[in-house]
Amino acid sequence: MVDSIESILQVARAAARSASTLCLAVLAESESTPEAMAKLGREPVTVADYGSQAVILEAVARAFPEHGVVAEEGAAHLEREAGRAGTEKLVRLVGEALGREVGLAQVLSWIDHVGGDGTYTWAVDPIDGTKGYLRRDQFAVAIGVLHGVDVVAGVLACPHLPWDLDDSEGRRGLLFSAARGEGAFVEALDGGERRPVQVSASLDPGRARVLGSVESSHGDPALIEAVIENAVLGGGWVRIDSQAKYAAVAAGMAEVYLRPRSRPDYRDNIWDHAAGVAIVSEAGGRVTDLDGRELDFSQGRRLEQNRGVLATNRLLHERVLEAVAAVEAASG
Repeated sequence: MVDSIESILQVARAAARSASTLCLAVLAESESTPEAMAKLGREPVTVADYGSQAVILEAVARAFPEHGVVAEEGAAHLEREAGRAGTEKLVRLVGEALGREVGLAQVLSWIDHVGGDGTYTWAVDPIDGTKGYLRRDQFAVAIGVLHGVDVVAGVLACPHLPWDLDDSEGRRGLLFSAARGEGAFVEALDGGERRPVQVSASLDPGRARVLGSVESSHGDPALIEAVIENAVLGGGWVRIDSQAKYAAVAAGMAEVYLRPRSRPDYRDNIWDHAAGVAIVSEAGGRVTDLDGRELDFSQGRRLEQNRGVLATNRLLHERVLEAVAAVEAASG
């Protein structure tokens, strides 16, 4: 396949949709929470993580074998921890998602696919927000695409994201996509017309809604509360998992997403932000670190040169940066 940005985005959208179907199938088969396996970093990993990654990277390997891949999971951990029942379930689920019979060796090869050294690199998080997924709450299938060191496209499948954050019992399931210079779009995860999305046009800090992580280990809740008070952001603070927060900002559901570092030595992985950066930027928003610097994707697997993340509707960005600086200066 010709590696135009349009063809890349087409493959990424289809892969994210198939991966979401697999993730939801795991939940549907589980009476309570899916079985979780131990993982370095104290995050749970499920068969759905590996199945989702296999489905996505099968599509990349088939359509763009020369493209590089940076992804979260590794097959060695799966074989060691899942056991026979887990691997059999994985193979069945991947086969169902792809619509054909597959074998374990194929699935493991897709999970570990790293591609070539082409101009494009796919940054993949098969389930961003695994703890949210285990709670049957917010999670995202996240696919970012880099051209060199620049993020040029992104797809976020958010199976549990409501169409209206104030109506959690209403319709859910959205697929966001964006390509540089082409705008950002949203469509129903189960199919339908794509429509453009834009960030909120609100300049009123008193109505600005702030998004933060559910897990305190993914940020600094006390700092966020202090920034909200300093900047007089009065729309409320909503804590949700995953890059669904980027999607919500892009769609105008919220004006601010603030993610401080949880500790001084912490560095974010590029797959945790690439897709969201593409979508918020193309929706008219702005994404920087807490010092106002653009996110630097040139440092390998992590954002080594950035301190936290701030995504906004652009109109309130400087106000929040100033509040962060003031709060940190006051705390010494």
